[in-house]
Amino acid sequence: MGGNIPNNKKIVAVMSGGPDSTGYAYIWKTRGYKVYPLVFNYGQKASKEVKVALTLARKLGFEEPKILDISFMKELWTGTQLTDETIKVEEEYTPSVVVPIRNAVFLVIATAYAYSIGAKYVIYGAHMDDIKPRPDTGEPLYPDCSPEFLLSLQAALNIGHFRSERGIELWSPARENMRKNQVLKKFYELAGDIIYETWSCYLSNEKHCGKCESCKNRRKAFIEAGIPDKTEYLIEPI
Repeated sequence: MGGNIPNNKKIVAVMSGGPDSTGYAYIWKTRGYKVYPLVFNYGQKASKEVKVALTLARKLGFEEPKILDISFMKELWTGTQLTDETIKVEEEYTPSVVVPIRNAVFLVIATAYAYSIGAKYVIYGAHMDDIKPRPDTGEPLYPDCSPEFLLSLQAALNIGHFRSERGIELWSPARENMRKNQVLKKFYELAGDIIYETWSCYLSNEKHCGKCESCKNRRKAFIEAGIPDKTEYLIEPI
């Protein structure tokens, strides 16, 4: 991407406070961009991530984050582990962990913001591990993390605005063919131990639960990146 960096140096980053979205945003900062974070409260059980994202954005020198309360979506996003109190958070991946087109909702809002402030890029933290095929259907584990989805949405959003002002691009680690451990490793190389302040857990305990799929993926990424995992877990991930 180095040869395509425009004069415009603003990006809008969808941030959750996790190592993927936070790390990827910081990677873009080191590429010379001003990062304008958007943090969403969508009624998630892991509400702690909102505070973590705000704290990290300030520590990493991003522009002041905007915290968006769309918690009304909790009433619409039923039947999913992350927002429905009647659905248990599982220890392994099951399709109920997917919040339907959550990233589409976030990215549409982020693109509207980007057009308003004159930003060229909108980014989020989806990576290649998110789109591994499901064993039962062969579909991506998280469909709205795929580059195919990203490019299709990018085209639609540019068609939906004035032709003279089109040109916003949507980017993610997956679009750069990066896996979770690669984002983590690069983030660590650039920012050091601040990576341990990120939040991955699907719950909001004092420490990471160590049992949910996200905690397990976090531990796996540290191992694959060759970085010691100093995260505090209630139960050590297996």
